[in-house]
Amino acid sequence: MTADVTIRAGAEFGAALRCAIERSGLSLSEISQRLREQATPVSVSALSYWQNGENRPERASSLAAVAVLETILGQAPSTLTALLGPRRPRGRWTNRPGLALPYDQIWRRPDNVAKALAKVGATPDDLDTPHRLSQFISYRINAQGFEDSMRVRRVVRADHDDTTRFLFVARCGALPQPPVVTFTEGCRVARFRADVPSSTCVFEFLLDRPLQAGELAAVEFALRFPPGQTSRHTQIAIYRPGREMVLHIAFDPAMLPTSCSGYFQPRSGVPREHQPPVTFDEETTTYQFITLDPMPGQYGIQWTYS
Repeated sequence: MTADVTIRAGAEFGAALRCAIERSGLSLSEISQRLREQATPVSVSALSYWQNGENRPERASSLAAVAVLETILGQAPSTLTALLGPRRPRGRWTNRPGLALPYDQIWRRPDNVAKALAKVGATPDDLDTPHRLSQFISYRINAQGFEDSMRVRRVVRADHDDTTRFLFVARCGALPQPPVVTFTEGCRVARFRADVPSSTCVFEFLLDRPLQAGELAAVEFALRFPPGQTSRHTQIAIYRPGREMVLHIAFDPAMLPTSCSGYFQPRSGVPREHQPPVTFDEETTTYQFITLDPMPGQYGIQWTYS
């Protein structure tokens, strides 16, 4: 089966699932709860991905959940599973437009992310809901060459009704003390948790008001890192295709790098695709890596000092 046929099969599954859900009269939250009760948990965001054709069940646990889903929705056995076809091809087909990429194919240490998210009652499937259409992230490096702070702006679109929160994950080089949220707009901090051994941090933000499915919102927040962050790279993960991605970094004039470049990594473990490196002088202290219509993967900036 070709990749295009496989993608169409996933779209047919999504359309059939969406119709079955509408006929059942059940909300995604109710369906998710019933799946948990049957020991086949699927998050609300994952159900939304499935019915919208942005992702499809492939793992054994997900396929088992689809079989239970058929019963919950009053469908005959194999009504939905028969539409899935073979597993989606890997490699370059993974990032075809419209396809989401699971978190464990993006993060280098996905177990650390899952552990940190569990501390706020979330799963990795919750990490990219609401959908991030546009992202602008700006980092500041201080005169000692340490990561000092970051500012994040997002335009998001709700995947389902009553969307009230979003999550942000950051990994520090060390956690002598927690990062501090210094500014918010369109949202507020609800909880902070960390997986201390891996220095993986999770922030839960509450939106100023609930969003209905398809509704847009703009949010912004800023973080100040703990002292002594010596990393020489920074990156963000994108799980679903978006509209734009901007990474910006500003260096203190007293500590300029000898070179700096952006990179894209489609999946963890595959080679990075590097942008041409740039150099700095007294009048050039910032660097931007901008991508329109970004595909899923890791986008980052790396720099070196002499």
